[in-house]
Amino acid sequence: MTFSFRGVLADAAILWRTDRDLMVPIVGMFLLLPILAIAYLSTTIAIAPDAAPEDIRGAVAAFYRANIIAVVAISLTLEFGTLMLLNLYLQRGKSVGELLRVSGLRLLPWVLLAMANGAILQLGFALFILPGVYIFGRTWMMGAAYVAEPERGLLGAIERGFRLSAGYGWWLALLGFGVGAVIFAAVFALVILVQLLAAAFGGGTLVYAVLLVPVAAAGAAAYAFFTLVRIAAYRRLGGSINGM
Repeated sequence: MTFSFRGVLADAAILWRTDRDLMVPIVGMFLLLPILAIAYLSTTIAIAPDAAPEDIRGAVAAFYRANIIAVVAISLTLEFGTLMLLNLYLQRGKSVGELLRVSGLRLLPWVLLAMANGAILQLGFALFILPGVYIFGRTWMMGAAYVAEPERGLLGAIERGFRLSAGYGWWLALLGFGVGAVIFAAVFALVILVQLLAAAFGGGTLVYAVLLVPVAAAGAAAYAFFTLVRIAAYRRLGGSINGM
């Protein structure tokens, strides 16, 4: 396969229509519910309209201190959901039970890989924006390689992903950030709409709980599609693997 933005997005759209009977429950349970939970918890952050930057940072820090257990549990659930989706499309022919078992057994190394990638990205962005963007492009395929080629192990997947992205670092970075930016803009616009509607209806807890459902659904669908773009890019770069 040749690598192109149009080809990757077209492949992701095809994947979106494939195995929908399995994808929808996974997205609903492991993406929609945790996103809805974190969105609802976030409504407890009290920030005045004229708050100074340090006050905003203080409010966010206080939120994390008060909800650290819930935030960790939600983050782990999202990581598990991502791993389930990758296994669904990169390890073909598995039942839901098998997907749950395989994802559970490989969750800890997956989380360690995600943490390592996050630390490297933070270092890159701390140095300057462009190094961080490039590092994202060079590391984005590592997680997919870890799932698609389990025989390589964690370190082998890191090497494999880095090798697959050779010569495509900037392309992958532009693809990932471009798709992410479009998705973020759409979800952010929906969040603003929800805030306006909530204010119009009095802004009560129940109102927010109801209005946040479509936001969480949009966020879960967007996150799922972003993961499918990652899978499609990996398949284009890695060629035919596991019968794909």
